[in-house]
Amino acid sequence: MPLLLYAYLAAEILGPFFAALVIINAILFLGKLSSLLDVIFGFGIGMADFGRISAYLLPNLMLFSIPMAATLGVIIAFTRMTGDNEVLALKASGISLYRMLVPVVLVACFTTGLTVLTSTLLIPKSNVALKQTFFQLAREKIEKGVQAREFSDHIKDVVVYVERIDKGTGQWRGVFISDHRDRDNPMTIIAKSGSLEADLDDMTVRLVLRNGSIHREGAAASQTIRFGSYNLKLPVTSAAPLQGWDKKDMSPGELLAKAGELKVEAAQAPRRRAKLTQIAAGLLIEFHKRFALSVGCLILTILALPLALQSKPGRSKAGLPLGLFFFFIYYILLSFAKSVAESSTMPVWPIMWAPNLVFAVLTMLIVRTAARENSVGIFDRLIDYLTELGKSLIRVKNKLIR
Repeated sequence: MPLLLYAYLAAEILGPFFAALVIINAILFLGKLSSLLDVIFGFGIGMADFGRISAYLLPNLMLFSIPMAATLGVIIAFTRMTGDNEVLALKASGISLYRMLVPVVLVACFTTGLTVLTSTLLIPKSNVALKQTFFQLAREKIEKGVQAREFSDHIKDVVVYVERIDKGTGQWRGVFISDHRDRDNPMTIIAKSGSLEADLDDMTVRLVLRNGSIHREGAAASQTIRFGSYNLKLPVTSAAPLQGWDKKDMSPGELLAKAGELKVEAAQAPRRRAKLTQIAAGLLIEFHKRFALSVGCLILTILALPLALQSKPGRSKAGLPLGLFFFFIYYILLSFAKSVAESSTMPVWPIMWAPNLVFAVLTMLIVRTAARENSVGIFDRLIDYLTELGKSLIRVKNKLIR
C-alpha cells in the first residue's frame, strides 16, 4: 500500500512539474533571447547555430525554473487532490501528512539533484561553449565579409582591402586597412600578408599582419612605423555574452582554487590586499550561491506541501499565491545575503546560507502545524488580504471598462 500510494502521489507531482518547467523555461528564454537579438541578426545565424545557442542558454534558466517548477508541481497536485477530497479520504484512512510527505521529499531530492548538476556542471560548460560559439561566428563573419579586391566595412570604423586571398591557406595578400576607431589618431596599415585568428582562450579575434608599416596622422605630427609582425585586435561586438571570462564560467573546484590563490597572493602583497580579498570573496560567494540555491530547491519543494493544504472551502487555490509569495521572498533574501556578503568583512558562508537556515526552520514549523490539523493564522490573514485585493482590482477594472 505505501509503495502504491507513494508512486501515485509522485506521478501526480511530476506531471505538473514537467509542464511548469517547460512553460517557465519558455517564458524565461524569450526574455533572455531579447537581449541577444542584435548579436543573432548581426551574425546572420542559421537554424543549426540558433539551436546550439538556445541549448547553451537553457542551463542558466534552469537554475531558476527547476525550484519554481518543483514548488508549483507540489502545490498544483495537492490543490487538485484537496478540491477532489482525495486528501480528506487519505486522512480518513489513517494516512498522516508525514506519510504524504515521503514522495514529496523524494521528488524534492530529484529536483535538487537536477539543480546541483545544473549549477556545478552544466552552467560553466554552457557559458564557455556559448562564448566560443559566438567568437567562432564572429570570425566567420569577418572572413566572409572580406572579399578580394573589394573594400569591406563590415567591421565598425575599420575599412579593409585585400588584393588576393589564398583559398588553400586563407592567407591575405596585399592588405590595406584604414582604422578610424580612435577619431583623434586615425591610422593606415599596409602589409604584404595577413591572417585572421580567433583565440578562444583569451576570447579575442585578431588580425596578424606581416611585413608592413603603420601610418598615424595627428594634429601636430605624423608617424610611420615599420614592422615585421603586428597583431591588430578587431572589434567583435559589445554584446554581453562575448565579454571575456568571468566567475560563472568556472566550476566549483576552480572557484575554490582561485579564491585560495588570491588569498595567498593578498597575504604577500599588502598594497593589493583589499582588491584581491574582494575578488576572492566574490568567487566564494559564487561558490556558496550555487549550492545554497540547490538546497533551497529542496526546502521550497517540501514547504509547498503544507502551503497547498491551506486550502479551504471557497478558496481552493490559496496554495498557489502562497507558494509564489514564499518563492520570491526566498530569492529576495538570497539576493540581500549576497549584497551583505560583498560589503561585509564577515566569513561568506554563514551569510550566504542564512536564508536557507531561516526557511528550513520555517518549513519545519509549518509542516508540524499542518500535521496537527491546525491552520496557520498568518496564512489566513494573508489569503484574505490577497482575496480582497483581487476583488478590488476586478471592481476597478469593471469601472474602467464602463
